[in-house]
Amino acid sequence: MNAPHLKRGIIHATLIAPDLQQVCDAYVTQLAMQVRQRGTLSSEDAAALDLTDLIGAPLAWLANSADEPVLRVIEDPQAIVAEPMFRHGWLSLEVLVGDIDSLAAGLQPPFKVLGPAANLELSDAIRAAQVLGPCGELLYLTQIKAPVPPFDLPMTDATVASTFIGVMTTPDRDASQRAWSALLGAKGWAFDTRITVLNRAYGKALDGRYPVAVVPMPGQCMVEIDQVDLPASPTLRHAGQYSLGLRLPAVDAAVLAEAGWMVQDVGERRSLRGPAGEHVELLAG
Repeated sequence: MNAPHLKRGIIHATLIAPDLQQVCDAYVTQLAMQVRQRGTLSSEDAAALDLTDLIGAPLAWLANSADEPVLRVIEDPQAIVAEPMFRHGWLSLEVLVGDIDSLAAGLQPPFKVLGPAANLELSDAIRAAQVLGPCGELLYLTQIKAPVPPFDLPMTDATVASTFIGVMTTPDRDASQRAWSALLGAKGWAFDTRITVLNRAYGKALDGRYPVAVVPMPGQCMVEIDQVDLPASPTLRHAGQYSLGLRLPAVDAAVLAEAGWMVQDVGERRSLRGPAGEHVELLAG
């Protein structure tokens, strides 16, 4: 039986970093987080993350001002730091913040603000800035000022709250939307929209549009699926965003596999690899 008191949706994200201390220092000093726990990657956690070669690697859990552990950082000195816009899979963590203009204005290296804070085309109630982090992770720091129906979006007064949307790129929006709809039990919405950070990265006109899908999940969270055409690249371990830890209602493994997920059960958790290469750690409860 599912425990109703447990939070649902996106519980935490996992980053891979060549330099663990650099990432911890940056998030603590500039994004109002605290190092809640340090340790090493256990064999069970490594299996749930499909990172068995990193068993014993140093790691740290970073907590927000509500003392929620929202970011796990695992050290891999061999990981390649590169901008995530040029490979399929996870693109960005969309992180809820209280005042994007003040936060973005104060960011310094190793963070890099890719463009000034601006209202989204979708709604003037959503204001965001795109920021590259110290290990190549892309953050959409997002302030929600008012309800934006039909989407169920959270709001906060905290400097930095938590990830509420996982953003990914895929060669096939429809295939990825089918997979995520099977996992989340909702079809979501499909539309075309302007994505400034991708247009800048690809040297395209800033009004260029992309096929996008958004699929809701419990806990006022979502996944955003952006279809982009990219050349094939070698399978290497990149630094930056690696996985999302989700807690969701149970879905049969056969249903997930038919929808395009690679499924591996690890104890009470489940390791999922999506059609575009994105990794998900399904948590118990």
